[in-house]
Amino acid sequence: MSPRPPDGRNARELIAALSASHFNDRALALAELVRRGPASTAALVDALPTAGGELRARIAQGLAEIGDPASAEVFAAMLGDADEQVRARGAQGLARIGDARAVDALLQTIDDYPDILREPDTLSTDGLTDLGPSVLPRVVPLLKAPGLMTRSRAFLVLRRIFPRLAGGGDWQSLWVEFGRYLPAAEQAQRDAAADRWIAWVERQAC
Repeated sequence: MSPRPPDGRNARELIAALSASHFNDRALALAELVRRGPASTAALVDALPTAGGELRARIAQGLAEIGDPASAEVFAAMLGDADEQVRARGAQGLARIGDARAVDALLQTIDDYPDILREPDTLSTDGLTDLGPSVLPRVVPLLKAPGLMTRSRAFLVLRRIFPRLAGGGDWQSLWVEFGRYLPAAEQAQRDAAADRWIAWVERQAC
């Protein structure tokens, strides 16, 4: 298979193609913008404020996937966007560049932009999992969150990070010992189990 010829379009032309009617055209334009890396940042940042709908979300995706540290304040501003995908991409971008605000951002957006193929996953459950054991003291209090999906996502992150804990022990044994936490259980039962997990994670962090 012969290699794809270089894409001669400039960044603004590629951004315009993010609104193309065909999926492949949009995907190719986004991939090219990301491939060019920080060279695409300025044009994407300039286009973001006036873009709407799916175009705005695709621009945000491009910025997050490029992960240019120069976009740090743009990512932080995206957290207040009305579009949940834009908010999630802001958190993803902060995590990608290792910004100190990343954990707060990922927790804030843990319910934003669910992955319809991997429910209850979101971009932020993936981001928290990638950050590893250090985030668990911030995640496990969400086992007592009011919303079922928030609790489910916090439990998902806990289960995924658990094997990476030094001396974490056997998941099944601890789950039984701590009261068989389930996000959809009655509140008294799940909160009692959550308190045991919270205390256990605090001990692990010491």
